[in-house]
Amino acid sequence: MSSYYFIKSKLDGNVIDIVGASTAPGAKLDAYPQKSSGTDNQLWEFVPEPSAPGYFLIKSKLNGNVIEVPGELALPGVPLDVTSLITSLAGQLWQFYADPAGSGYYYIMSKLNGYVIDIEGASTKAGALLDLYPPKSSGTDNQLWQVVGGSFPSPVSAVPAPGSGLGSNSNYLLSNCGNLTDVSVMVNVTQGIVGSDGFGFQLNGYSAKTDYDAAQQYLIYLDPHSSPAQLYCMVDNWTITPKQAQIINHIVPLAKLPSQELPAGYSLSIFLQNDSSGRITGAVYTAYDSKGNSIGTQTITLLSLNTVSGSKVTTADLAPIVAFQMDFVDYLNGGITTLSSGAGYMTIGSNKSITVETSVPSCVDWDYVTVERANSSYGKLPANPNGIFTQTFQTAAAVIDRPSKVRHVTSPSPA
Repeated sequence: MSSYYFIKSKLDGNVIDIVGASTAPGAKLDAYPQKSSGTDNQLWEFVPEPSAPGYFLIKSKLNGNVIEVPGELALPGVPLDVTSLITSLAGQLWQFYADPAGSGYYYIMSKLNGYVIDIEGASTKAGALLDLYPPKSSGTDNQLWQVVGGSFPSPVSAVPAPGSGLGSNSNYLLSNCGNLTDVSVMVNVTQGIVGSDGFGFQLNGYSAKTDYDAAQQYLIYLDPHSSPAQLYCMVDNWTITPKQAQIINHIVPLAKLPSQELPAGYSLSIFLQNDSSGRITGAVYTAYDSKGNSIGTQTITLLSLNTVSGSKVTTADLAPIVAFQMDFVDYLNGGITTLSSGAGYMTIGSNKSITVETSVPSCVDWDYVTVERANSSYGKLPANPNGIFTQTFQTAAAVIDRPSKVRHVTSPSPA
């Protein structure tokens, strides 16, 4: 026998509701006071999806339609609706992620991109529409939900923070222990970023055991010494055998900025390219302004470069990655930047399923740590493996030190 439930918001106690009790495909969702009769448009069943363990359809009692991200639009603020079931469609699959703060409420998180069901604008007005939005690091009541008279099935807890915490040069590792391909990150800035010594976003890749190219770094950074202010992009790859040595050090200008601040609304992307064997062959870097217009893009193709020793880069110098980490730190040279402001979220993914880890997995060749640091901190992530995660970042109160042994340094910027 099916069980249907109200789903209540932590913000104001309103429940998930189909606007106007419409049975039409594409009917919108809102948050509305719980009714005492005619409630079918407010009652929901959780149906497991066999092809995606841990994920569920949320099916309406009104007509059997399910909550979906329309058109699989992986954009913040997309209005949610209900429509007919399409088997295994990521935009119709949800997991229930316990509030890491321990409130007893849950995020309803999309398999599509790690965004969550959100009351638009945190409005407490009856009939406020529901949208899909990145999980916030504060002011989360409009994103937290509870089942009335029941519970969410198979709820997922947050992965504990690594031993060195979630901040600076210590973040989760995202791994597969198989060759990860089409790895990408999109950094979205919600509060302008200002650092005393610039700042950088590093995609730090870990290769498998026995691979010559053991440590692969792909960076976008703001050089604090540039005038006018300049974003750069970089490839910085290292080997551990026969001894620690740099293979590639290549930096090119990416985009100019109005000032030494990366403004709110701007975004940065890094996309790693692969050959048929999964080896990283290059990276595409793009910077966007607050209107979504590209203000600079660069593609660095590794086989077009020379090594640090002057020889031509060959496929023997390349490798796949089996794990990676995102760090929001100083720009270069092992420095420490003090952030006076800065917040946003990173949407991180691969076309392979990835798992959130608290330490470097045993399949990697070199357990290295980048030495740049900042007073940054990161949000927690859910334990369920997925192809995509969304993680918040923000400015912390003080520089976070990481005392563990550091075995890698980022190379100096160009003169």
